[in-house]
Amino acid sequence: METNRIERSRTGSQFSIAIVGGGFTGAVVATQLLRKSRSTVSVVLIEKGARLGFGVAYGTQCKEHLLNVRAKNMSAYPDDPEHFLRWARSNYDSGAQSDDFLPRPVYGQYADSLLREEIERHLGQFEHVEDEVVSVDRAGDRAQINLRSGQTLMANKVVLALGHFPPGDLCFPGKPAQSWHYVANPWTNRAIGDLASNQSVLLVGSGLTSVDVVLSLRQQGFRGTIHIISRRGLLPQVHKAISPWPSFWDEKFPKTARGLLRLIRTQVEAAERLGGDWRSVIDSLRPFTQDIWRSLPRPERQRFLRHLRPYWDVHRHRIAPEIGTMLAAETMTGQIQTHTGRITEYSEDIDGVDVTYRERKTGELKRLYVNRVINCTGPEGDYRKVDHALLANLLQRKMVRPDPLFLGLDLAPDGALIDAEGVASDILYTLGPARKAGLWETIAVPEIRVQASELAGLLLAGELAVRGGAPRTSSSFTRAVCPPQG
Repeated sequence: METNRIERSRTGSQFSIAIVGGGFTGAVVATQLLRKSRSTVSVVLIEKGARLGFGVAYGTQCKEHLLNVRAKNMSAYPDDPEHFLRWARSNYDSGAQSDDFLPRPVYGQYADSLLREEIERHLGQFEHVEDEVVSVDRAGDRAQINLRSGQTLMANKVVLALGHFPPGDLCFPGKPAQSWHYVANPWTNRAIGDLASNQSVLLVGSGLTSVDVVLSLRQQGFRGTIHIISRRGLLPQVHKAISPWPSFWDEKFPKTARGLLRLIRTQVEAAERLGGDWRSVIDSLRPFTQDIWRSLPRPERQRFLRHLRPYWDVHRHRIAPEIGTMLAAETMTGQIQTHTGRITEYSEDIDGVDVTYRERKTGELKRLYVNRVINCTGPEGDYRKVDHALLANLLQRKMVRPDPLFLGLDLAPDGALIDAEGVASDILYTLGPARKAGLWETIAVPEIRVQASELAGLLLAGELAVRGGAPRTSSSFTRAVCPPQG
């Protein structure tokens, strides 16, 4: 995407709002800021890549990577639900239907086009800095943003739109520090780029990341056996056409993980007696999942994470029917083999890896020999373990703190980051995956678009108050002491 870029001579340039991260989340925040703003507001988006709006999810080159949500639910604008569908019909396929699962690269083009359109409408208000933020300092009532290149920028507010981080590294007994056959990050070219078409692969983790790697392997002509191992052996469920199930949520919902499980099972049984499907029950909870999550005491949230999270994930985050059909066919022929258990030993030789795992049901030790092992356990949520310069700096200087469940960062309800002393920032904000501990449902477009719209409105209201000389009375500008969430 061609956008205005800052020159090296402009170090110290001042902006109203700075966005760190140029994937879908950062692009949609910038789009909403420009869309809602007046001509006096300036926005800078700092992203070391040239493309904006794509990120890892939508920057894929694999056309078989499909959206996990129907086109009718993928608008970037909460006030215009069919916006993406109209755009897709005009720019991708005139025959696109509301229930289609379109290619993810197409959605990246959509996000790119939205931002491009707003930039053209607001000339001079937006700049894209191709650089990396390494730290943020407070300078009076503003933020000084320090870049890898040595430049500094100033902004009244900073939004961290960092998206997902690669999976945390796996430490198997016997795995060498420098491994030739293990890939820690499945989103890099090294993961599958040099595999011979007849070799074999072991994917550790059986969620959406593994599904993506399977599709990428097959697209590049890989014909070998793909092994998938996880502790429970659960693959994502498949979308299908369903009839809606009436809402059964109210404030009297059980406040325990076990009670919620029992209630949902009861509803599923009722749906099946009427010829329905469990999917309609899960989908009926979608508007209320954040409220349900917030109602649970912290020990119950922890119990859910320990015992129920894998089952929720595979039923809630489903895959397109076309992908489900392909996985089922390859499983039937043995081209994909799923294993349930925990890896107990790892031994490399020049050609591959000998893996020993303990099968979950029988307790027996079994062995696999593969040419490549790829970590597909999903994005890392414990930010203490993430290799990210800015995040590490903010944590080290106690400007932010992890949430108590180690799913992201501790935040005020409006998205303001909370420091180690429990004080909500009046400068630093975030959205998306970093809010998982407080909202649980926060990683899909239907949730992120609402957060982006609300945060844009909040920040612009603050800018208007400052420029008008009004006192900062909004809760977003009040430095309040916040106890840990939960």
